[in-house]
Amino acid sequence: MSLSKEAFTRIRDAIVSGDLKFGERLSEVQIADALGMSKAPVRTAFFELRDKRLVTIVPQAGTYVFSPSREDVREMSTFRAVLETAALRLSMQAAGEAVLGTLNATIRRMEEALNTAEWKQYEAADMAFHQAFIRNSGNSYLPQAYDLTASGIEALRVCLQSGSGDYRKQSFAEHKQILLHLEAGRLDQAAAALEAHIMVINDADLDLPSKAIPRAKALSRSVEDYKQIFG
Repeated sequence: MSLSKEAFTRIRDAIVSGDLKFGERLSEVQIADALGMSKAPVRTAFFELRDKRLVTIVPQAGTYVFSPSREDVREMSTFRAVLETAALRLSMQAAGEAVLGTLNATIRRMEEALNTAEWKQYEAADMAFHQAFIRNSGNSYLPQAYDLTASGIEALRVCLQSGSGDYRKQSFAEHKQILLHLEAGRLDQAAAALEAHIMVINDADLDLPSKAIPRAKALSRSVEDYKQIFG
């Protein structure tokens, strides 16, 4: 793995997990020191993160973790619902048996994670459930389009799930319902349940920052802070 790819992965994972907060300024120098590399690969990672809409680069001001507004959340969830419901139908036509096998496996992983309060494992299984439709759609453009918002949506879900276990229990029930519809051959009902599951985030009690980038956080992290975040 190249240094820029390593930097991208470490920073992306920290944003998705919530360790780096919405609107927080990122220090290129301190992140480079924390990762034991020069500034160049970190700068390249910032540009790739910008292309994934996970950071905003403001000339003469710095690089900030993305700061989604309510309208951003609506646009992201609508985009995702359009892609996933289409992918659900395509994947069931192209590789239905494989999709159902993957969904059953992820449901088991989600249930185990719920019972043991292993939230990172739950989030990974949750993501795998949704990606089963995208990766088995037989359309090479869908994964690329889906990846445009996948990390941002995941960061929002982690933000929502951090409050209590109730959201995860509701989410788990919705995943099981989607699977039951698919196993019974009810594609229309499965697609409707999937869309409702995705769009529920629009009505969620998310603690979102204002649209303005909070520059007051510019010096809030030390090298040691970043080392802890990146493990």
